[in-house]
Amino acid sequence: MPVRHRRYGGTPQTALADYIEQNSRRWVEAWLDAVKTDGGTPRYHDIEDTAEFLRDAEALYNYLALWLRTAKWDPRIDPHYERIGRTRRETGFPLSEVIRAILLAKRHLWDGIVADCQLSTALELEASKAMGMFYDRAIYYTIVGYEEDAR
Repeated sequence: MPVRHRRYGGTPQTALADYIEQNSRRWVEAWLDAVKTDGGTPRYHDIEDTAEFLRDAEALYNYLALWLRTAKWDPRIDPHYERIGRTRRETGFPLSEVIRAILLAKRHLWDGIVADCQLSTALELEASKAMGMFYDRAIYYTIVGYEEDAR
């Protein structure tokens, strides 16, 4: 018998996916504020047209939710991060700042989960594990894309 989450219903992974989808927009906006002011992302401070950056950040949360919901790695995820890596390199972003921006997205997701106190401890542990696996892979493919033409 599968485990069901008492507050959100469904499996813990599905409950977490629902929670991420319901809250992703505010986390994306918090992320944008952070990258535009964080000391580790100075190249991001002068971004005027934020549409692409907002889409990329929102896609990050949507892909994470999709992966949690389906338990399958969507074939669009790796190329998405390779494209981010390539695009940021082509537009002059240092790799360290690109990775810092991804880590800020992860932090805003985690801070949002913890601050809302909406999830059980078991679900927070599931979230931590899933986020670690997801963001490790996202970072790896971002670096692959960044280095693609530089080899």
